[in-house]
Amino acid sequence: MKKSICISVILLLFFTCLAGLSFAAEKKPIKLGVMFIMSGPMGGYGKHGKQAVQMALDEINASGGILGRKVEALFEDTKLKADVAEQITKKFINEDKVDFLIGPTSSGIAVAVSKLATQNKKILILTQAAANSMTDELFSPYQFSVLSNAMMHSRSGAYYMAAKPYKRWMCIGPNYNYGHESWAAFRDKLKELRPDVEIVGELWPKLMEKDYAPFIQKIAEAKPDAVWSPLWGNDANNFIRQALPSGLFNTVKFAFPDGAALETLIPLGKDLPGGTYVAARYFFLTPDSDMNRKFVKDYYERFKEYPDYMADETYAGVYFIKAAVERAGTLKADRIIKAVEKEPLAWEAPEGWKIMRKEDHSVVEDVVWGETVYSEKYGFSILKNMEAIQAEQICRTQDELKAVREKYNKKMKEGKKEGKTKEGKKQ
Repeated sequence: MKKSICISVILLLFFTCLAGLSFAAEKKPIKLGVMFIMSGPMGGYGKHGKQAVQMALDEINASGGILGRKVEALFEDTKLKADVAEQITKKFINEDKVDFLIGPTSSGIAVAVSKLATQNKKILILTQAAANSMTDELFSPYQFSVLSNAMMHSRSGAYYMAAKPYKRWMCIGPNYNYGHESWAAFRDKLKELRPDVEIVGELWPKLMEKDYAPFIQKIAEAKPDAVWSPLWGNDANNFIRQALPSGLFNTVKFAFPDGAALETLIPLGKDLPGGTYVAARYFFLTPDSDMNRKFVKDYYERFKEYPDYMADETYAGVYFIKAAVERAGTLKADRIIKAVEKEPLAWEAPEGWKIMRKEDHSVVEDVVWGETVYSEKYGFSILKNMEAIQAEQICRTQDELKAVREKYNKKMKEGKKEGKTKEGKKQ
């Protein structure tokens, strides 16, 4: 009898300890591994991304966290180098045991990060890498893109520019996947809308090129009516500053699909030619909604600057994680993916409502274009004559969405066959 009681007490204590450990595990913080370029001439992209994460987490934690758990973030600087980003990703996954990855800046770096995330079944939220191949040829169920990609900006640019009188077009863009994809999508859609357009040249300076003089000369010699330029950040700034003395902007119109970034508008100030065509993933003066007004006010009061698009998109990325986890009711990646793919997931961001599409894990949203005009109030150019190109016109069609999954399924089958072949050779 005494022996039976003793065993019962031991079992009771054992299961009590297990319950306590389980409860403690459930209350462990949710960890986000955040990586952007945070130093050097492109460092503003990471600065805005980091600040947005900090603000979003403070709001979320103040309202009870996610599934009752506090959310924390670890931040690392990729230095805009793929090998550095790979090491950061491995550290986040293997040492820090993060639950989600956010970033990086630049699609050229995102390729390597996405591969590691997929191998480790860790969900990656793309908030700044915009190459459309990330959700097409490089599609992975473990990554979600919360920003409008290069294809969407390019197609929107084609619709926007097709109504204008420019016939002779050329391109100057960064020589990596984002730049090439941006031009291809713009060129193809523009020729579809305007069969009379003529392509007179393509120029591909390296990312972070310092001397644009040879490229400026070639544009002047080609005499285009307009130039599509997916140069971004400090590259766009340097190109514009170096082209100004030549008078190029007096004779050629430019369209910058990333030109409404404050990382371009603020440094250039009065130097940015008025009437330059630019697109915005997000521009802090629009929409005139309660959420956006509060976001801009809170951001400015806390960081003493206006939020750039990478702040909005990264802020939206954190809230996407919240929405996805709460729908799934768990942190398990495969169950989160299944929950999001069950039906489109909509959530609100400062720029408006976003919808995550199940087929390609890409966001559905409009893209805003406008013309630059200098503002004495702000001390930099803002947008006038803004026009929103509707998501239905610029997102992937149903046939394109079907093709994304077909390519992915084919790649998975080929991978399995290759694995079996290697296994057979070992035997």
